[in-house]
Amino acid sequence: MTSATKPDIVKVLVTGFGPFLDISANPSWSIASSLPTNLSSTNGTPIQLVVPNTPVPAAYHKLLTQSSTLIAEHSPHIVLHMGLAFDRDYFAIEQSALREGYHEIPDVDRKVITRVENKKLFGKEPASLGTSLDLYTAVDAWQTACARLRLPTNGEGVMQGKIGGKGKQQRKQQGKQQGKKVDVRLSDDVGTYVCGLIYYSSLAEMQKRVGMRDVVFLHIPPLNGEEEVGVGVEVTKELVVALVDVWEARS
Repeated sequence: MTSATKPDIVKVLVTGFGPFLDISANPSWSIASSLPTNLSSTNGTPIQLVVPNTPVPAAYHKLLTQSSTLIAEHSPHIVLHMGLAFDRDYFAIEQSALREGYHEIPDVDRKVITRVENKKLFGKEPASLGTSLDLYTAVDAWQTACARLRLPTNGEGVMQGKIGGKGKQQRKQQGKQQGKKVDVRLSDDVGTYVCGLIYYSSLAEMQKRVGMRDVVFLHIPPLNGEEEVGVGVEVTKELVVALVDVWEARS
């Protein structure tokens, strides 16, 4: 892309999932729905964040319809999908997704994508698709930007030595103020549930539409309360900027 064709605004479509299992408030949607409308890249390029009015349902067939409709409607330059990872205490962007395997775990509607359906949906698409964005550079910048962020803690685990009385209280208060350092990583384990399917389908969709797979999936750890979700919003904002930066550098 030359300077003459460089867009005035980089449009980033961001989605989060709705309830599933016993999760009534999915933190991925809590974050997505709390994002600002506009950001700026490191170079000052305006970024428009497009977030749908409703979360993506954690149902295979419904998410396929919604994700393709959103891409067609908004023509984003970058797509960022987000979902919850129960078993992680860190934020992770995933490198790739698998075409098959969605027949094994039923979704919230108790349905699966059968092997026959999968063949109809994806035909001769590769067994795995990965993003076209330079995630190694993006993650380096993302980690640097998130170094200032802390998740709230109750101060446990910060005590050292035998300190009692006022000193103990001061140390606990210091732990509360400092909090737990935010951990953000590169991963390649999106899985074969709804997270993997929306990632793979959007990678394939963007490849067909624009010839590039500028799609990323972000796994969110369990977050509770407004304060933790607020930290998640900051983490996501920094990721969006890092992704747009590498997108601009390539373009």
